[in-house]
Order: sequence, then structure tokens, then C-alpha cells
Amino acid sequence: RPLRAELALQAAARGVPVLHVPGRALDALSRGRPHQGVCLEAAPLPLQSLRDAEEPRLRHGESGARQPLWLVLEHIQDPMNLGALLRSAYFLGVDRVVATRSNSCPLTPTVSKASAGAMEVFDVYSTDDLQGFLKAKSAEGWEVVGTASRPEDVEDVPVISCSEFRWDKPLIVVIGSEGEGLSLETQLQCQQMLAIPPGRALHPGIDSLNVSVAAGILLHSICSQKRRHGD
Repeated sequence: RPLRAELALQAAARGVPVLHVPGRALDALSRGRPHQGVCLEAAPLPLQSLRDAEEPRLRHGESGARQPLWLVLEHIQDPMNLGALLRSAYFLGVDRVVATRSNSCPLTPTVSKASAGAMEVFDVYSTDDLQGFLKAKSAEGWEVVGTASRPEDVEDVPVISCSEFRWDKPLIVVIGSEGEGLSLETQLQCQQMLAIPPGRALHPGIDSLNVSVAAGILLHSICSQKRRHGD
């Protein structure tokens, strides 16, 4: 209750109207999802256009020699997965997240909740031409790596363990959809595919990780090299 009172004071100080309503009204506003006694009605948060984007600025204390790291999402459709991906990307220091505009989850309240608020402070950009975008970044000298849950299904692109990958240039990590993974067209724009080796022989049908969990493992494996600080 003291925290809700403080939130009400902060809202009033910013000119945001505060209404005190029964709990069932908040249940309806949040469509039955947990709300912790407070709901904020806000305009939808749009995906940002890459064409209007400025290059990410270095944060305080970071070396100019650091290598940028972008996360690209192809057809992520589950809002809980998208929120978890944004939370991990923000926590681990990813500079920019780019999502395909078509066949992807919009930035909904559920995404924001699953991201623990990261969606509100971390812009998500969109592209209508993923393969063209990746091709252009490769031409600029970026390394583009995809992710493979089943290495045996990948053709014409080298597959290595994430622990073998070395980060020494501007990098884009591309994550595919929950069910299908990366499309063949996107795979062919990747210089390498990264895989997470399992810790045991896997039972059929339990042979892959949740997409947000896999992304967290891959990003941590890459970021732990500390090459972004010029090491």
C-alpha cells in the first residue's frame, strides 16, 4: 500500500490522472494477468524504423575500441519469448535489437511485463527486408552468425559450438522463430551458425531449448569474452 501511494503521487506530479478502482477492474484491464495492484493506460509502443535510427552511442565509461553487438529476431511470435529476449539482451549489453516486421509479435503489454520493463527503456527496431539488411551489414564488415538448434539440418553454412566462437569484429546474432528456426534464406546470409552442445543424449522431442533461453546462453557465451572492451 505505501508503494502504491507513492506511485499515485508520482503520477499526479506528472499530470497523469489517478483513479482508484476495485481489484476486478484491474483484473479486466490486465486481462487476468498479474498486475500487483496498479495498471497504467498508455499508447501502444511502436517498433522503430531502422532508416531513422542513429548509430548507438557509447555508454559512460566504455572504450571507443569496443565491438558493437546487435541481436536480430526473425519471426518471434510469442510475447513471453519476445519479452524474455529483450530482458536478456538489455541485461547482457546488446546494443540494438532488430525484429522482422512481418510474422512477429508486436510490442504488447505482455511483452513489456515479460521483459521486466526493459521494453520501455530499450528501443526495438524493425526491418521489412531481413536478408537485404544482413547482406548490407556483411558488406560493411560485420560478422553475421545464425543459431541452429539442430546442426544436422543446416546446409552450406559452417556450424560450430558457441564456445568455439571468437568475437573480434562488429557482430550480428540472428535468432529464428520458435518452431522453425531460421529460414533457409536467412541462413544463407550467415557466415557461421552457432549451436549449444547438449549435456546428454537427448530424448526425441526434447532436443532443443526454448528460444529465449538459447539466446541468453549464446549471448552470455559471446559477451563473456569481453572483446567489446578491446581485449
